[in-house]
Amino acid sequence: MTPNPKENKLKPGPSEESAGSGDDQQATGSGEEYDDEEIDVSLDDFDSVNSYLDSLNSALDAIEQRNDDLKEQLLSLLQSNREIRQSMQAENAKRSDGGGSGSGPEPEAASGDAMEH
Repeated sequence: MTPNPKENKLKPGPSEESAGSGDDQQATGSGEEYDDEEIDVSLDDFDSVNSYLDSLNSALDAIEQRNDDLKEQLLSLLQSNREIRQSMQAENAKRSDGGGSGSGPEPEAASGDAMEH
């Protein structure tokens, strides 16, 4: 267990008792009062900082949740995109294998029909 510095101030050693005057002991006493006031202020500051950190933590949790939701949506979109691309590639492969010459004139005929109308 580590020694408490206040205990050392409250219990002067043998050399301090013989060498110390009343003024020194009074200064130590007023210093202790000041330390107590400082502790009270720092506890208020600590509570304020703690509250601020709690609100930051809540905000970060909300951002993290939103990020996770966006990631899920993006992964779903990516999977859907892959499936669509694979099906389109399969259709293109069927067209090119099934009737390579038949697929060529169709776009021209379609464009020719569009010009006539």
